Amino acid sequence: MEGVTSFNIDMEAKKVTIIGHVTPLGVLASVSKVKKNAQLWPSPTSSSSSSLPSLPMYGSMVNAS
Repeated sequence: MEGVTSFNIDMEAKKVTIIGHVTPLGVLASVSKVKKNAQLWPSPTSSSSSSLPSLPMYGSMVNAS
């Protein structure tokens, strides 16, 4: 998918984390093309001491069923 810079697949948790310049709905649309159930979940909050701006981030959880 265009805009993805990295991803991580956790087979035990049946979870895929996608990082990059993508929209949450774009991720869901791509996942639905392969007929997998997916839902968005918010990222854990970052520490307040971080020098990076706080931006909303989303991941994609993909169930293998």
